[in-house]
Amino acid sequence: MMLIGKRVELKPVTPENYELLTEWLNQPEFWGNFFNIWPQTRESVDQMVHEYKEGAYYIIQDRASKEPLGLACYFSSYVETFYRAYEIGYIIHQSQRGKRVATQAACLLINHLFNTTPIERIMATVVVENDASCRVLERSGMTHEGVERKKMFLHGEYHDTHLLSITRSDWINEQEYRKGREF
Repeated sequence: MMLIGKRVELKPVTPENYELLTEWLNQPEFWGNFFNIWPQTRESVDQMVHEYKEGAYYIIQDRASKEPLGLACYFSSYVETFYRAYEIGYIIHQSQRGKRVATQAACLLINHLFNTTPIERIMATVVVENDASCRVLERSGMTHEGVERKKMFLHGEYHDTHLLSITRSDWINEQEYRKGREF
């Protein structure tokens, strides 16, 4: 299902996108400073897209020009059935950072998940040093819950991460959620 916003849209990843994703995922500049990277092939991209039983990957694209701007996803981060939450993530192409593309994508994902699933909680994990991503998530309505110490191994050392979330009662409904947010 395509998620359509005012300036961007999220299109489900299909095999026709694998070549672009393979190219992006092999560029350190695409990942930025807050991810480790490993060489990717078309086959590994296909595996990545299909590995989540509960979740999806989307190409973020400009609504008017259809230019690809980045990658967004959601997934269930728990295997136990008594913990229920989705986690969202995004990576914006380096040429598009700072243009609120990530904020629009996060808002579209949050709104879609609360509108279409019975989930009560959506969360995100961000390396402490990634202030820009924390601002994206706060603008999308998430609340900072705390710091998870030494959670992520990145560039040869462990880093703390922020945990942010939004609950269904924070979201209320689509009409309320859209107030003050342009997506």
